[in-house]
Amino acid sequence: MTKLFVGNFPFSVDDQKLKDYFAKVGTVVSAKVMTEGEGGRSRGFGFVEMSTPEEAQRAISELNGVAWDGRQIKVSEDRGRKSSSSSDRESRGSDRDGDSKPSPMGHFRAQPFDSSFRRRKKVDPFEEDENLSIDFKDVKLLRRFISERGKILPRRMTGLTSYNQRQVARAIKRAQQVALLSPSNG
Repeated sequence: MTKLFVGNFPFSVDDQKLKDYFAKVGTVVSAKVMTEGEGGRSRGFGFVEMSTPEEAQRAISELNGVAWDGRQIKVSEDRGRKSSSSSDRESRGSDRDGDSKPSPMGHFRAQPFDSSFRRRKKVDPFEEDENLSIDFKDVKLLRRFISERGKILPRRMTGLTSYNQRQVARAIKRAQQVALLSPSNG
């Protein structure tokens, strides 16, 4: 038996409709539509178990990308948990139909923390370029340091040193005072 993942089908589809749809390609052992919580509304994807791997490949080649009630369905081999012995399945808390009891950690498996990801440190443009100066008349430069509503962005977002942040804030306030920049709304 080969398990297939079927995605992007209409939300009106239930287990029986899914089984009937795949029955025209081959022998369907089981079909399960994933539903939300207690409401039972379809989530738009499910799993179909075909009797042989050849029928599963035929279902993928014939039904992947086919429009079903205006939605282009996706059919692929299930890349989730591989089928294992029944003792393993029982220890994980799932039965033969694919229904599973919630695990103590919830529905998602914990992912290891990737400590290699580092944010790029923001660099103060006034420290980098000696010729760049802070002037209240340089509206194009000052717009980099205000939000679309006219508020001055904090240091953690601008990357300025504290001294330059104060100078930029003073220049922005002066530019707003003489109406070179629109004033903040709050």
